[in-house]
Amino acid sequence: MAAPARPVGARAKTGIPVLDERLQGGFPRPSTLLLFSDKPTEKRIFGENFAVQGIRAGERSLYVDFFRAPQLARGELKRFGSGDLSNLVLVDATSSQLLLPSRERYHIDDIGSLENVRETVIAAARAEKPSRIIIDSMEFLVDRFPKEDVLRLWRELIEVARAIGAVICFLFINWTLEERDLQEIRGMSDFVVEFQSSLRGGIVRNSMRISQMAEAGIKTNWIPYTFKDLIGLTVYFPRILVTGPFAAGKSTVVKSLSEKSISIDRMGTTVAFDYGNVNITGIEAEIFGTPGQERFEFIFKIFAREVSGVLLVIDATHPDELPRARQMLDLVGPRIPYVVLANKSDLPGALSSGDISHRMDLPPDVPVIPTVATENRGVREALLLLAEMIIGVR
Repeated sequence: MAAPARPVGARAKTGIPVLDERLQGGFPRPSTLLLFSDKPTEKRIFGENFAVQGIRAGERSLYVDFFRAPQLARGELKRFGSGDLSNLVLVDATSSQLLLPSRERYHIDDIGSLENVRETVIAAARAEKPSRIIIDSMEFLVDRFPKEDVLRLWRELIEVARAIGAVICFLFINWTLEERDLQEIRGMSDFVVEFQSSLRGGIVRNSMRISQMAEAGIKTNWIPYTFKDLIGLTVYFPRILVTGPFAAGKSTVVKSLSEKSISIDRMGTTVAFDYGNVNITGIEAEIFGTPGQERFEFIFKIFAREVSGVLLVIDATHPDELPRARQMLDLVGPRIPYVVLANKSDLPGALSSGDISHRMDLPPDVPVIPTVATENRGVREALLLLAEMIIGVR
């Protein structure tokens, strides 16, 4: 028997802190999410992650799955780590397709009847009163039933979710609908989460973008993401560049941020690059530190290709190095988000953040963060600020 769900808050967290903060704690209840793409993508991971985050918070999640047997769905949800799956309610839409009996409390016996689908899903939602509902996915219905009937059911499910105060997610790949139909679907949604995949260097990279449909609503940039067993969905930046003039403390910044790091150096100074892997508060990143001397500029240019963002490290006690730091920023290009780390800020004679910003003629929205990398002070905060800038939530 399912454990009683705990009272839920006004917001439904995504489990990605940098997004939840921008969403003022998560998606509001009730609300409607459209998880959308026009090609096959990994958007199901977002829906699964959203369901599991509710379970972890002691909420009840209702998952309507038209493609997987219940035991397969539960097995895949366990990949997200700990969580009391007794608060997961599955609507079984596959057993009848396989001509098998269902062991689930809610099961669609006649998949060829849209009315049977409607009755089963609505009965489950009204009886269980879940805080999160995931419909996986609407193209299954659009491919089999008249468009007008499916859109009518779509609206009715939204009204049922609103009546019980739930966040409802509709997964949808558009194969056949015209643009005016898509505009209608977007108009029924409070948030649209778009997904896209690309192939670079033989590696598939996934990204998403969140748009609030209200006037002047939130809209993020394309956010790269990945999935890790027992952890779940995380924001993933494949290349963060840590650069700056000679002896500013770049290698120390990489080491203080990283779970693991390597450095190729000679006689105590970096001559090739530093590399580290970062995983903090729902953000994973690969960071690359470059040597600061001008003779190694060719290495800098190699690593500056296709970077997500830049941490520019300067020695706050050496104002004579600021022109070189400015030059390195210009080499990266104007469109790449960056944060300036005023390192060694604890030493006598260190310039203030305001002085550095003025001397480098930085735009007013560029953060200059005082840091002491040897003590890991300010470094993590600088990375989180950069992540917000890349995502577009700052």
